[in-house]
Amino acid sequence: MLWLGLGTARAGDLPFYPEDQVDVFQVDNHLIGVAGAGFPTIVTDLELGEYVIALRAHGFVGVIGTNHRLLAIHSRSGSFAELRYRIAEKPVEPWDIHVYDRMALVNLSTRLVAYSPRSGSWLALGMGPNEEPREIRADSNVAAIVTPRRAIGFSALSNFFVEQPLGPFEVVQGVSLSDVSVTLLLPHKVLIFRAGDNRWSSLIR
Repeated sequence: MLWLGLGTARAGDLPFYPEDQVDVFQVDNHLIGVAGAGFPTIVTDLELGEYVIALRAHGFVGVIGTNHRLLAIHSRSGSFAELRYRIAEKPVEPWDIHVYDRMALVNLSTRLVAYSPRSGSWLALGMGPNEEPREIRADSNVAAIVTPRRAIGFSALSNFFVEQPLGPFEVVQGVSLSDVSVTLLLPHKVLIFRAGDNRWSSLIR
């Protein structure tokens, strides 16, 4: 095997503690986010005609999906981070919201969006016509999204998506996942993405 471009990555650079875990919930027309210890509770109201589709909280990240927008908080948030749907986008489906300890991924009809405490805002990557994720694998700090055209990496230490093109016969045969790295086994090579990296590493099988 030939190893290319391997490096190290940190598990995380924000000192979160158990008391920093967040929660999101709805009371009447109020959407409420409970941030970490010592931080104020965040409140915003539903808009006219708006309703909640899903409430998700895990670890240090919480997400609310409505028919108008996505809202996210983390343990140190002072307000919700908001993402409005585009005209061509349908409201999110509950099963397309994936929330982990330190990040969230949401599959929309025209783009993939992600949120992490490091960025404190939503990040977006456009999806091609009829391009749908075949697989989403993630742990606390790192995620891999596989479509028929590419492997997409994202981590809680990043402010961007990391893309790796896939050929028509490069089907993922296996996935190995840890808290700081994800490895994809392809027919003739192995792809590795580490939290904080700006590219995929590879080795020849």
